[in-house]
Amino acid sequence: MADFGFVGSSYTAPSIYQDDQECINFYPEIDPTKPQGSRGVIALYPTPGLVAKYNLVSAEVRGMRALSGGQYLIVVSGSTVYSINTSDVVTVVGTLATSSGYVSITDNQTTNNGLTAYIVDGPNRYTWVAKTNVFSTLASSDGPWSGATVCGVMDNYIIYNEPNTQNFACTDLGVTTSSARYGTKDGSPDNLVSIIIDHRQIFLLGENTSEVWVDVGNTINGLTTFPFGRVSGTSMQHGVAAAFSVARFAEQFMFVSQDTRGQAIIGAVNGYSFQRLSTHAVEQTLIGINLSDAIAYTYQIEGHEFYVVTFPSIDLTWVYDLVTQMWHKWLYWENDGFHRHRSNCAAFFNGMNLVGDYENGIVYQLQNDIYTDNNNTIRRIRRAPHIVADLQREYFSELQIQFQPGVGLSNTPGYEAQDLMTENGSFLWTEDGEYLTTSGYLATPGYDPQAMLKWSNDGGSTWSNEHWTSIGKIGRYQNRAIWRRLGWARDRIYEVMITDPVKAVIVSANLKGEGADN
Repeated sequence: MADFGFVGSSYTAPSIYQDDQECINFYPEIDPTKPQGSRGVIALYPTPGLVAKYNLVSAEVRGMRALSGGQYLIVVSGSTVYSINTSDVVTVVGTLATSSGYVSITDNQTTNNGLTAYIVDGPNRYTWVAKTNVFSTLASSDGPWSGATVCGVMDNYIIYNEPNTQNFACTDLGVTTSSARYGTKDGSPDNLVSIIIDHRQIFLLGENTSEVWVDVGNTINGLTTFPFGRVSGTSMQHGVAAAFSVARFAEQFMFVSQDTRGQAIIGAVNGYSFQRLSTHAVEQTLIGINLSDAIAYTYQIEGHEFYVVTFPSIDLTWVYDLVTQMWHKWLYWENDGFHRHRSNCAAFFNGMNLVGDYENGIVYQLQNDIYTDNNNTIRRIRRAPHIVADLQREYFSELQIQFQPGVGLSNTPGYEAQDLMTENGSFLWTEDGEYLTTSGYLATPGYDPQAMLKWSNDGGSTWSNEHWTSIGKIGRYQNRAIWRRLGWARDRIYEVMITDPVKAVIVSANLKGEGADN
C-alpha cells in the first residue's frame, strides 16, 4: 500500500470515526513538480523553534511593531514600553497606565517631530518620538474621547476607535493630536470592534457587519471636516469576534468572524468579499467558547505565509498556510501536556521573525534550523487517516515511514557513544526519554533520534503502547524506519511522534498488508 495519505494536515471531525488526523508541530509542504499521487508530493517539515533574543520585564508581551524605516522595534511588556534598535540596544522609553491585555501600535511621519510611534491600550493613547526619545500620554481632552483599543495609519492620519461604540476618529493631518472630528460606522446598528487599513481603505469591522471608508478630503468653506467617507456598496455581512484576531495576510486580511447567524468561521477579506478558510475540523474546536480574546499575527518564512491564531480560553493555537491552504496545530509541550504556543504577538525586524511570549517577557526569534522551544522539548505528532477496507480484517506486516535519515547529532565530547541495548534489542532510556550510553552517562539529545509509533484498532478510541525505532544517527543516510509484525485490524489508525531536537522531516510512508474476507 504505497503512500496511503500518511502525510497531511490536522483534521479531526466531530466524530473521530469519520476522521481523526492530527498534525502538531509539523507543517505540510507541497512539491508542485511532482504528479498527484506520487511519493513525496506532500512532506511534513518541523515548525520553527524559539531562541530567546531579548529578555524584558517578566510579564505578558502585549504587542510589538517594527517602525517605518526599520530602525526601531517598539515592544510593550506588562506596563513597560521599550524601543530596540538595530544594534540590539534595549531602552525603556515609557510606562502605560495598564499592565495586561493586548495593545495596538502604529506609527507615522509627523510634520514637526518625524517618526512617531502611537500606542493604544484601551483607556489611553500614547506617543513616542524617535528623534527626541520622548514618551507622552495624550491628554484626556485630546480628540473626541481619550482611549482606543485599535489604531492604524492612512494618508498621514492615525485612525483609532472609541471602545464599545460605533465611532472612530483620526488625528489631524501629519500630527499625533486630534480635533473633535469623528465618524460613525452606522450602516448597521452593531458596535465597531476592530479596524484595519488595507489597500488604502479603512475596513471598519463590527460585531456582525463590516463596511469600508476612504479618504474623500471633505472640506466646508476651505476648512477640513472629518476627511473620511463610506464607500457605497461595500457593506459585508460578516463581523469580527475578536478585535485582535485581525491580521494582514498577503494581499488580504484574515480574522475570526461572527455574524447574526453564528460565529467561529475563520476567513479572509479579499476586495469586499469574505471567504471562509477554516475547515469543519477547526470550527469544531471553537464551538461554544469565548472567542473575544483570540489573538492572531502572520509571518512569512521560506515562501510560506502563516496566519497564527491563538484561543487562550481553550489553550490552543491553529495555523493556516496560505501556500498549501492547510491547517496545523502549533503547540508548546509541558509535563502536563500540550498548551497554546508561547507566542502572543509578532514583528519582522532587523531580518528576524520575532515573537513575544504571553507571560514571561521574552522576545524570541523564530528559527527553522532550531528544533527546541527555548531549549524545551518540542513534541511533533502526525496521526494518519483511517485504514479501512469494507470493515474487513487487514493484516499488516510492515510499516515504513520515510524520514530524512542521518539527522542525528554528534555526541557530547567525553561521553561514550556505544549503544546500550536491553535483552530484547531496544535502547535504554530514562523516564524523561533521554538516551543512556554504556557508561551510564546521558547522551546528547538527538544523538540517536527515535520515532515512536502507536496505533488504534478501534477508530481512535484506544491506543497501543509506543514502539520505537531509529530515524538515523548522524551520517547514516540509508537508515530506514521500519516497524514489522503489526497485527490485524478492521479500522487502523497510525500515529508517530518525534521529540528529539533534529530536522525531523517526514516525506512519505509505505504499508504492507493483505486483506481477508471476515
